[in-house]
Amino acid sequence: MASFKASDVLTIPNAISAVGLGLVLHGSARADTGRGITETVIGRLLDLLDGKVARMLNQSSEFGAGIDAAFDKAGILAIGINEWRGNIAPKPALLAIAAQNAVNLVATAVATRLGSDDDLAPVLDGKTAMAYQNGALGAYAVSALLRRRSRGWSLAFRIIADADTVIGTGYFGVKASRQYVTRVVDLFRARA
Repeated sequence: MASFKASDVLTIPNAISAVGLGLVLHGSARADTGRGITETVIGRLLDLLDGKVARMLNQSSEFGAGIDAAFDKAGILAIGINEWRGNIAPKPALLAIAAQNAVNLVATAVATRLGSDDDLAPVLDGKTAMAYQNGALGAYAVSALLRRRSRGWSLAFRIIADADTVIGTGYFGVKASRQYVTRVVDLFRARA
């Protein structure tokens, strides 16, 4: 395990990650309001920005990558829990997204424990799955917000959300999980 320096911890990208997670936590607790949805979207967008800022400022580190990954999963978890509690998204969709993310999280943790630093690198299908899942959770929230105002638009956003869930979890998510699990199996074989 690597040791971390203060310069790895106290960085602008890590601050961006923390602010993004804070907005997601606060906004997703109010996911049935326009303001809550806006805060959540801004928080998720900040999560996309932190890696680019880290590379631009030459502040990339293993610690920062770990923080980014952990905050990303924490954000998705918070959104899922709040959408579950508020009956915003269908339970099967939330369970599918949670299960797929749990498989990836466990596989990444095991690979990190067994292998080199390279084993922490996210796969492209995982990033794509996360993008679709974020889109689905956002569309479910907008659909719920519009239920009383415009049934037609509410239904349109619900269809988009369902499609994003199927594509993000059923296609890209399964592909990503397979890659993460294969990585772990290969590491176990290499140790045998």
